Amino acid sequence: MIRKLHNWFKDLFSKTYSYKYMDEVPDNLKQDVIYLICHESYYWQAIMICPCGCKKQLHMNLICDYKPYWKFKIEKRGRISLTPSIHRTVGCESHFFVRKGKIVWA
Repeated sequence: MIRKLHNWFKDLFSKTYSYKYMDEVPDNLKQDVIYLICHESYYWQAIMICPCGCKKQLHMNLICDYKPYWKFKIEKRGRISLTPSIHRTVGCESHFFVRKGKIVWA
């Protein structure tokens, strides 16, 4: 219960995540950016820093031929969404959605 309350409060004041298209994984990732790794409009990976604060890199596969994979959508206002949810099964075990640039804790 306390964790859910903490996550709700944290989400209330959270920043909006932006996105950047990149040819390769950058050396230094920013906390509030989702990097879409692509080559000539072929997207193969989304990378971000875990929003819980553990500072681990999260790599989401965007290639539908390999499981699991995620889809991204850029909304009209330029906000990114990822589906399905992102659930770390090791370390911090964070579980969240990225919806319209915001982290929504599961």
